[in-house]
Amino acid sequence: MKNIYKIIGLFTVISFGSISCSDVLEVDIPKNQFSEVQVFSSEEGLETAVNGIYINLQGYDYYGSRMRLLLWPHSGKYQSKQGANLDANKLDITNTNINLDKLWLGMYQTINQINVVIKNTEGSGLSNEESTLGQAHFLRAVVYFDLVRMFGEVPLRTQPATKDDLHIAKSSRELLYNQIIQDLKEAAQILPDRGEYIDGRPLKFAANALLAKVYITLAGENDATVQPSGFNAVTESEITVTTITDFWEAAKTELDFVINNGGYSLTNTFADLWTEESRNTSESIFELQYGRTGAVRTNDVIRDVVLKNSSIVPIGANTFGRIRPNKEMLSDHIIQYSGIDYTGVDFISAGKASDMVQLDENVADPRINETYMFNLIVRTDNGKNFNLFPRLNKGNNAYPQLNKYKDTGYDGVTTIKNHIVLRYADILLLRAEVENELNGPGSAYGYVNQVLARARNTSSGATLQPANWDASNVPDKDTFRERIMKEREYELNGEGHEWFDLRRRGLGRFQEQIDHHNAGVVFYKSDGNRDFIFENIETEMTIPIPLSEVSTNNLITE
Repeated sequence: MKNIYKIIGLFTVISFGSISCSDVLEVDIPKNQFSEVQVFSSEEGLETAVNGIYINLQGYDYYGSRMRLLLWPHSGKYQSKQGANLDANKLDITNTNINLDKLWLGMYQTINQINVVIKNTEGSGLSNEESTLGQAHFLRAVVYFDLVRMFGEVPLRTQPATKDDLHIAKSSRELLYNQIIQDLKEAAQILPDRGEYIDGRPLKFAANALLAKVYITLAGENDATVQPSGFNAVTESEITVTTITDFWEAAKTELDFVINNGGYSLTNTFADLWTEESRNTSESIFELQYGRTGAVRTNDVIRDVVLKNSSIVPIGANTFGRIRPNKEMLSDHIIQYSGIDYTGVDFISAGKASDMVQLDENVADPRINETYMFNLIVRTDNGKNFNLFPRLNKGNNAYPQLNKYKDTGYDGVTTIKNHIVLRYADILLLRAEVENELNGPGSAYGYVNQVLARARNTSSGATLQPANWDASNVPDKDTFRERIMKEREYELNGEGHEWFDLRRRGLGRFQEQIDHHNAGVVFYKSDGNRDFIFENIETEMTIPIPLSEVSTNNLITE
């Protein structure tokens, strides 16, 4: 075990920690630690090197916290109490945001570690060479796909950084997407099949699933009628690492492969995904693994989104619940799927005791209660009521809170809750979206109805909502297109998809959703009282490269 820790320590040295131009230092390998050759000369060394990649990918400065702290409020769908994130919260993000700076470093540190692994593993002849390279190529695609969607053009590094190549220019979106697709194609060939590798690690089908999402992102961007000025589309003909005639068709091929061969299935109920013990369910395709070990905060989701002294964490646990869904997210879900007649109403009423929503558990979509805390909670420390939206309509507490992340053993540092990056319901909703684009809604209903049927199912029987889709309630292609994006919100809320989903259909849809938010702020009279009217959002389709990088990289002038 001591040798494993030494290898991890050396691996950090080899990969320079992070590769911001201002942060890379020359270092000498301590004599009492393993050499680079030793790290990559054994199967144990390769597995430890892969572990090092995951430690960084899911660490505090990437998926563990910074990405959530930055992207969730900047999505336009969440509100944050964190003062350091006020610019993101107002959809007016600056390049000096501390979460942005740390996230950028965390992402490129992960890339550099991946590049070190690929360079030193290729041709090793070790029995786990392919599984190691498969993980590395897949994870490099994950990071670059995050980067290109968030920032647009960014530096492309496929070799370990050295002091001689610290300054590197941005690459075009075309080059970045070619690299992402090439990595995923490679990963799909050499990642292990079911039963051939460590439980909880992605299989080959994860590469197909992510590749489908890449194609859908490009297709949606290209089909959008309104995009920001200066937007450069990546077309099928510009993908040179494989032959693609239509992104929608290419996505269909990948999704069908996952559906027909991956062996994934929906859990019996939606609640089964969010019990305290739920980990790596039949639905999980790519899930970051956490546990109650160590003394370092890595996954901060409990601190970030769970309300203190609520029933899903220990009494007095150090949680903030500082990231909350916007009011209109809960309102939309209730209007759509509560079974209550809201004809002609855009927003549920709020601000009085009589405005509290009483759901009929035999009728309403069970996902509402599983996803949100609302109305009020009873504090576990003193037994008093703590009012939330819609009992309140403005002020610091006038929001719903997320209910998905339950950890009654949370110790203030570590959590047993994993982060689900890809799951099967996501794939079925994407497949419905693709089918609608290719052939219209008639043959697409079946995919989304699988998700809706599971949503209705509970341990005590089936509810009436969410009702299946058919030609009577989702009659045409345009209606289906918008409804499927909202369905993703209802199903996947609080899982990290909102920022990306709001932007991948172009500026026009992003503006429509922001207009809806702004109308809600007016309706609830909460402007300036924690809520904001978002204006001039065209620049918020992407995020600026942090000032720390612009100031130290001579080849980036943004």
